[in-house]
Amino acid sequence: MTHLNLAESLSILPLPDTLQHEVRYLFTDVDDTLTWQGKLPSQTLLALEQLAAAGIQVVPVTGACAGWCDCMVRTWPVTAVIGENGAFWMQKNVQGQIETHYRLAEPQRTRQYQQLREIQQQLLQRFPFARATADQAYRETDIALDIRQQHHNTPDEVEQLRQALEAAGLHARISSIHINAWRGDYDKASTALAWLEAQGEPTEHWLSKTAFIGDSANDAAMFDQFTLTFGVANIRHCLATLATQPKYITQQEGGFGFNEVAQRLLK
Repeated sequence: MTHLNLAESLSILPLPDTLQHEVRYLFTDVDDTLTWQGKLPSQTLLALEQLAAAGIQVVPVTGACAGWCDCMVRTWPVTAVIGENGAFWMQKNVQGQIETHYRLAEPQRTRQYQQLREIQQQLLQRFPFARATADQAYRETDIALDIRQQHHNTPDEVEQLRQALEAAGLHARISSIHINAWRGDYDKASTALAWLEAQGEPTEHWLSKTAFIGDSANDAAMFDQFTLTFGVANIRHCLATLATQPKYITQQEGGFGFNEVAQRLLK
């Protein structure tokens, strides 16, 4: 089946040559949306620089750990980074210093994190195929299981882990490489809206100037929230699980698909 026929069958439009838009904020997933096969393509980094130069503020919205988010906001041409599935955002202040804005206050974060690590250890003992992510030590608010990064689980194993996490009373979201789990009344979309409000204008004034691009089931809340949305080509494997699908789909995968969207926005 061709990209075009697939898009038509799912009521998703292929990415047009030009887009009429007023976008000033582009939220984007990171793993397998900005990156591809574990690396950031040079075309993608250039696209981020071009978007920033054109006045389009890019904000990665990711399940990545706080340590990775700190690196991104310091070294990438982005305005802010929303991390650990909405637990916080990091942004440089006018002095160039990194400030972290958490959705939950201390000591609740510390108490919950200790509880989450206990649950994680129980699952690792219960399921011989379960593996903690290599970046767990750099997380502050959630636990993560490696399902397709350094270890590879079958779909049945992934579903067993998801059900176990939810049975423990946690939010559990499946990305292209991890299962992330946390406690707290937030997700990617609610924190994206909180970040928009923190920019000084009511959110409803900015929704028409906002777009999102993603690749997996843990982006569902973002596809639900925003109207101008894009899926990179590798999202096809999970489209059937999304209640709200992206409006457009790219021809290329990962960061190469992100670059397609960037060039349309830059036109």
